[in-house]
Amino acid sequence: MSPVLASSRAGNLVRALIIIALLVLIMRTAYLLWVFHTPAWTSRPQDIHYCGGWYERTETPDLTGGEARKLAGGRLDQVMRSPVLRPIAAYRPGSSCPRYIFAKVGSDTYVSYEITDD
Repeated sequence: MSPVLASSRAGNLVRALIIIALLVLIMRTAYLLWVFHTPAWTSRPQDIHYCGGWYERTETPDLTGGEARKLAGGRLDQVMRSPVLRPIAAYRPGSSCPRYIFAKVGSDTYVSYEITDD
């Protein structure tokens, strides 16, 4: 008999663990959708809060590392992690906020974000 269907202590434990895992996944997805407006299975949220401002995803296709460095104007450094646990890279020549930041979505693939003009 399957441990999930068993009426013993082991069956209760397995059912409890499955229910807890499902609740964690559902609540994590709800949290990410509510706070960051992105589901857990995407690494391309529409906007990212960084450096005291909001950055919106640009409509350009994904960039390579070289294209991202060319667009930023210098070497990229990791500055934070995105809501879906992907590194965010940016070029910061000084204390000013960068115009573009980049979310790494592959081994050499980046999504670009531009600061919004509020």
